[in-house]
Amino acid sequence: MNLYTSKTEATAKRAFEAAGNGDEALVRHLIDHSFQVEDCDEEGNSLLHYAVKGKNQELVAFLVERCSLDPTWSNQNMVTPYDLAKGTPIEAYFKTVCGFGLEDCYRNPVQRGMHPDPSIVRVGEDYYMVNSSFIYFPGIPISHSRDLVHWNVIGYAVTDPKWSEENLGKLEGGRGFWAPDISYHNGRFYICATLRQNDDAPYIQTQMVTSSEFPQGPYETPVVHNVLGIDPSIFTDDDGKRYMLVNRGARIMEISEDGKEILSEPSLIWYGHSGHAPEGPHLLKKDGYYYCFLAEGGTGKGHMITVARSRNLFGPYEPCPFNPILHQKDEMGVIQCCGHGKPVQTADGRWFVVYLCSRLIDSKWGMLGRETCLDEITWTLEGWPVINQGKGPSYMAPLPFPQKTGAITDIPNQEVWLTPRTRDEKRIWEEEDGTILIRGDKKDLCEKDCRSLLVKCQPDFKFDVEFVMDLPEEENEEFTSDAGVTLYYDENTYIKFGVTKDEVFLTEYIDNAYVRTEKKPYAFHGPVTFRVETDGLKRTFLFNNSFLWQWTDVTSICSEGLVKGKRFTGAMYGVYVNGSNLLRWRQHSKIQ
Repeated sequence: MNLYTSKTEATAKRAFEAAGNGDEALVRHLIDHSFQVEDCDEEGNSLLHYAVKGKNQELVAFLVERCSLDPTWSNQNMVTPYDLAKGTPIEAYFKTVCGFGLEDCYRNPVQRGMHPDPSIVRVGEDYYMVNSSFIYFPGIPISHSRDLVHWNVIGYAVTDPKWSEENLGKLEGGRGFWAPDISYHNGRFYICATLRQNDDAPYIQTQMVTSSEFPQGPYETPVVHNVLGIDPSIFTDDDGKRYMLVNRGARIMEISEDGKEILSEPSLIWYGHSGHAPEGPHLLKKDGYYYCFLAEGGTGKGHMITVARSRNLFGPYEPCPFNPILHQKDEMGVIQCCGHGKPVQTADGRWFVVYLCSRLIDSKWGMLGRETCLDEITWTLEGWPVINQGKGPSYMAPLPFPQKTGAITDIPNQEVWLTPRTRDEKRIWEEEDGTILIRGDKKDLCEKDCRSLLVKCQPDFKFDVEFVMDLPEEENEEFTSDAGVTLYYDENTYIKFGVTKDEVFLTEYIDNAYVRTEKKPYAFHGPVTFRVETDGLKRTFLFNNSFLWQWTDVTSICSEGLVKGKRFTGAMYGVYVNGSNLLRWRQHSKIQ
């Protein structure tokens, strides 16, 4: 789809109005003579969106069957024509066209908020996924699902605060654990990832490997290999030999069975389709072929998935004639930057792929970071994989296992509050009822050695959160801190909404300075309630249930908000203490 231009605006608006009125004759006339059916409005609504609102089923059928407009095309608010048809006769027509009902489908992304670089493995009927965690502790979340759609965090690969302090403690935001991979071999789960160092380190790219008997852990102390490259994955061949792949392109090296030793030098087997930023290599073997999947094109709107195959592990590899097999070609698509995927086969022989994507506000601001999508893979008669029939990312698709809807896992949810770099358990702890306590370490959030904050990923563009903050009864020290709620990206960009001894304030930090601040007098002496309401770039701040401030242009809490270092994460929210006091928080609401 394309946004109408100044030259086509008048015709487009006339066509949209006619479709909304159910005027089939006028719509047909405009399509015949002047209107481009690929044109959409500023919110991404297609002509089919308007036609559904006009309730003329014959017009809807004409647009679908003769003009190839898609009932599952999503506007910028993730609303499709199919959604608008709910409860009308058009819904039944769309069910026939699409092959699934609204109650039998899932929506992408399946993992929302910061869930980049997904890797997946199936063991029996269970699916396990890992995602990048960068400098956050505990590191590398492990999620579980039985239906590929509903996911539950069950553990973390790196949970030793001492090891994390030694290896993440001095790293800049956005570095740390990149693009982990999870695999299963001889009764053990293996997780590898790039441990990206600062640029002044002897090895700026190193590869970490750890394993466990149980998917949720605990995992062994990681082994770190000084091998340059990023995005490692592990492949086990039919003869039992094990290999690790890293970029650029796909370079392969033999490793020991436990992954703790590198047995050969990396050797290039395929550089890729486009020649631009080939990374994220994954190997699978199917029907006598080795298939090498790559992420290419950079992590922006040029991102894509490509594939090649060979009868020989070490090549040469034949590129797929359909490359790229996944790419968002549509500039108006709400799901963008699609790539870095790993396939998985279901127990009944079907194939799916998880891959990263970005959703952008105003086609520019990737506030949530990169998220995780799911689509089905089919195989041509010649043995080539095709993702979502070559259409690019789906917005809605039939559930892989309709009978399993809601059956996520019998392993308890272990998602926890995160801390940059490591956790000082003498300063931060959580009580059984979910109450959070933090003693300040006299460090502000811009300092890399600050450990007195806890954060979680912002789950969507519309999101409200509320905390009650208080001094514990045993805290007799004079209140000298500033403390409260933070909207956090990294040490370079964040917002603090807090109190001091004599004021409530709101302040934004960007690249070495606090750039704007709001203040009001307030004598802190007991429980206070912070509430932040988020709607896209707009943030509304309420204190003790009273409106204080609204900022309509919060653009710093995303990778596009500042060009500095490796800003690959996403918007977070949480609580902090800057000072030495002990503070207590209870989260009252989280509305998505």
